[in-house]
Amino acid sequence: METTGTLNGAVRGRPRLECVDVTVRFGGLVAVDKANLAVPAGTIVGLVGPNGAGKSTLFGVLSGLIRPANGKVLLEGQDITGTSAQSRAASGIARTFQHTELFDSLSVRDHLVLAYRAKHEKSRVWTDLFTIGSLRPASKTERETVDELIEQLGLVPVRNRPALGLPLGTARMLELGRALATSPRVLLLDEPSSGLDPNETSQMEEVLRRVVDERGISALLVEHDVELVMRLSSAVYVLEFGKMIASGPPEQVRNDPAVRAAYLGEEVDSEATASANAEADEFGGLPNPKISAQPRHQVDTTGGPLLTVENLSLHYGDALALNGISFTLAAGKALAVLGANGAGKSSLARAVSGLVPTSGGKILIGGEDVSGWPAHRVRRSALVHLPEGRGVFRGLTVIDNLKMAAAVVPGRKARKQAVELALEIFPVFANRRRQSAGLLSGGEQQMLSLARALATAPKLVIADEMSLGLAPKMVDLVFDGLDRARQAGVTVIMIEQYVHRALAFADEALVMHRGEIAWAGPTSAAHGEVLRHYLGDATTAEA
Repeated sequence: METTGTLNGAVRGRPRLECVDVTVRFGGLVAVDKANLAVPAGTIVGLVGPNGAGKSTLFGVLSGLIRPANGKVLLEGQDITGTSAQSRAASGIARTFQHTELFDSLSVRDHLVLAYRAKHEKSRVWTDLFTIGSLRPASKTERETVDELIEQLGLVPVRNRPALGLPLGTARMLELGRALATSPRVLLLDEPSSGLDPNETSQMEEVLRRVVDERGISALLVEHDVELVMRLSSAVYVLEFGKMIASGPPEQVRNDPAVRAAYLGEEVDSEATASANAEADEFGGLPNPKISAQPRHQVDTTGGPLLTVENLSLHYGDALALNGISFTLAAGKALAVLGANGAGKSSLARAVSGLVPTSGGKILIGGEDVSGWPAHRVRRSALVHLPEGRGVFRGLTVIDNLKMAAAVVPGRKARKQAVELALEIFPVFANRRRQSAGLLSGGEQQMLSLARALATAPKLVIADEMSLGLAPKMVDLVFDGLDRARQAGVTVIMIEQYVHRALAFADEALVMHRGEIAWAGPTSAAHGEVLRHYLGDATTAEA
């Protein structure tokens, strides 16, 4: 779908901030490809897209942290492409950060005063930084501006408290206030609701509406909570693999087939993906299995669930990552854990694997309570966690990678059988035993990472974004390997960006939203629910 900067009539007037045909390359990778985006005066515009779409890269271009290879960035029609981030801040572009960046020892008021002076009284900033007690408001205008911000943002009860120890919702509000204290023309908002609970998110939404309306500020909102973006924005842009695939009013974008396909990981352009399959063709012309056509495995589960999670909670500092997660998974079954970025999927995987300490609840593997166990001990209970990325030893050969993984299996005969099973599941490695893993392609390394996991004779494999960065045909091969592992009796938890593939592969699905389970059930009934929770309540299965 071809898009333009006109937003199909969604908003009118001269753009206050605009990017025109912006392209960003990192080596041979095109991260953003001829992107066009316009943010008119006094409006909120949303920028969304699935994981790896290029949102953060484009955000960096607009804020001056990344220099594009081609294209322009315009502020009120003036070309600012070559200017620094500091220059853009002085010109009226302010931003917030996904992770709060505050001075622990400064009070809430002092943060706002310092930000005000950085824009309006630059000569005092260095004195403020190095002279004790100099951050008291020095003028009536400054005092009134800071007091108004404190009132508007609901910071009155904490105005004299240091930033250290502030609740996350309050800290995010303070960071917004610091940006507003510079009297910006354009506000770049990077995941302002990340880590917030529903009440804090509602407060943030209300404040953003008010400050944009009352101050006439333009705002670009990058946010994984797509429903929040749809509610706040007058227009929404959607990136996928660096290309702008849609733009327009929220409802039009929400129901765009290309957008739904992007969030579900479906392939809508066979011609565009043909070249991406070249790597898989070079891999040896292996068959292209269609997982959706394969029968479900009938596994005897009379022995009870392999994995039980009860009321699990997890915090990162003040941020609530998981809240009351409960589910069971039978042996030999596959569970797809779905949800937008920031929903808590990887946090759930890390918690079950013992990689992060939980705040409450229980985790039982084979009926044994492993809550609080360190990761290495959980691993000995026959659980393997495959995080994002390719977990191989690049300097070792394929066979040495497998043998090292199988070293945890007790008994020489069992270790040999484990390696043989891994080679049986991925037969292409049988002819590449002596090849260095570092010389394998990216897709081959991902498959070797899975083969290493299977060489440990696991009962449960947690696969986090195994298909990330792979060509579609290589994704087929990875899924085929997982399917063969299931045939061997391995239980699978899958976190996957290709949602339609995950639903075709798995027996059950969890859809997560803000650290909670928004929906759970059989994959046969999940499609409409996934759309609704990815793109908002107005989306239905029929849309």
